[in-house]
Amino acid sequence: MKYVTALSIIVIAFASCTKTIIPDLNTGPVQLNIQGAISDTAGPYYVSVTNSVGFYTDNNYPGVSGADIRITDSTINLTDLLTETTAGLYVTDRIQTGTPGHTYILTVTFEGKTYTASSTMPLPVLLDSVTFDSTDTKSLTAVANYQDPKGIVNYYKYTLTVNHQTQKRFQTFSDRLSDGKYIRDNLDSDTSEIVHHDIVGVALVSIDKKVYTYLNEAEKISYSNDNLIAPSSPVSNISGGCLGYFSAQSVSSKQANVH
Repeated sequence: MKYVTALSIIVIAFASCTKTIIPDLNTGPVQLNIQGAISDTAGPYYVSVTNSVGFYTDNNYPGVSGADIRITDSTINLTDLLTETTAGLYVTDRIQTGTPGHTYILTVTFEGKTYTASSTMPLPVLLDSVTFDSTDTKSLTAVANYQDPKGIVNYYKYTLTVNHQTQKRFQTFSDRLSDGKYIRDNLDSDTSEIVHHDIVGVALVSIDKKVYTYLNEAEKISYSNDNLIAPSSPVSNISGGCLGYFSAQSVSSKQANVH
């Protein structure tokens, strides 16, 4: 995600001409962007470390080599030193499958600075099925159907694939007003429509509160960008002064064919 503090376009009209002034949004300091996740599905798992870029720059984030990255399962005191595979991409070796209920600690050391995050993997919530809601005669909306556990605070992220292509847009959901209820949630896709004969996959990802806060803010920023509003980047759950997040998450997935 690009690091942006504000976006404003000022249009000044003089008689028969219009002048557009585009502010300089490339002056923010370069920051590390760290992103990684561990789950209860089979690994290995990856952590990416890149540098932020200016707002008007292409979405090409330079990978950062030479970082020391460790993930520790603090519940069983197991530490995994990650190996760099390509510039800025690091992979686990010892941790092959995450365990719900365990707490994982990410430690990244680079150029004398240390960045840390802690995330506890929630117990999995099973996705019952994927169905479809007709918005018109041609286009369909995927629906995630599942039972929310009663008496437990749950935070979710949905991811969607259409014909095995992961959609960039994701959604978050909190059971604050839906504790213990049966959930039927409509999922947004990207610009492409879901039509008959498509193969649609949905992942119900259970996340902890800090990760939910980060992703929920990121989701709002993503929707706001359509209106040329770009607030500051969401608050990372990684300490030390960087962008990004680290998540220990449980995943339940289903796939359905559109008939």
